[in-house]
Amino acid sequence: MVQSSSPPITQSDRTSDLAECGWRFVDVIQPNGTTLRQQVPLTSEEFLHPQDGFHLPNSTFHDDVASHVKDILTRRYANDPTTGVFRDLLIEWDIEGQGNLCPDTFVVFGITNKEQNRSKFIVANEGVRPAFVVEVVSPRYRKEDRETKVIEYARTRVQEYVIIDRRTQRGQIIEEVLGYRLVDGLYQPIAPDEEGRIRCDTVGLLMSLQEGRLIIEDANTGQRLLSSLELEAAKESAEQQAAEMAALLERYRERFGELPE
Repeated sequence: MVQSSSPPITQSDRTSDLAECGWRFVDVIQPNGTTLRQQVPLTSEEFLHPQDGFHLPNSTFHDDVASHVKDILTRRYANDPTTGVFRDLLIEWDIEGQGNLCPDTFVVFGITNKEQNRSKFIVANEGVRPAFVVEVVSPRYRKEDRETKVIEYARTRVQEYVIIDRRTQRGQIIEEVLGYRLVDGLYQPIAPDEEGRIRCDTVGLLMSLQEGRLIIEDANTGQRLLSSLELEAAKESAEQQAAEMAALLERYRERFGELPE
């Protein structure tokens, strides 16, 4: 009887798998007694409760959105010495049996030593816990981000949890911003408004996805908050327009003289 075998796993396949799953190093003893350091994909449990040295999955969309949130929140609380904004920092909880979590971005109010270098956020030492968490869904771990972490962030008493998800389904791009708010110890879904925006009361923001871009607005004024790059681009554009207007005015003066009073 002839048996068909699966095609061999190529280096490209392995690299793609590691990128989607995340990875960690393990030391493998070879037949000759030497040790070879290899990358192995993370399991679901390791993704949920990572340790130092674990490399979580990433993508350009994931990185852009998480960076955008971190940038805007950092500038929003830049002058508040008691509010910390962190990205990809392990949280060690003060709840027995609760594994570490590593949010894409989180906000903590009532913090001390804001500028202290931290390799881990230890709730018992800090005396405060995260109030606002944002996770960008990792495609390989969609269930973990959208379901399991909802249970765990509620258990750890995070006041609001926001999930940002973008995926392709039956040829259509689906964009979602989901929110949960802690009410009497349980998460209740935050209903989006008529424009699809989630209102985050802890940080006073409205959040939505529009054509792959995360839009963040002030919940009180409705003003869109720009990233550092967008602010710099706006500044350069305004300076360029001012220079062009000055050049036009100079040419007018050369031709017609000073402007009338």
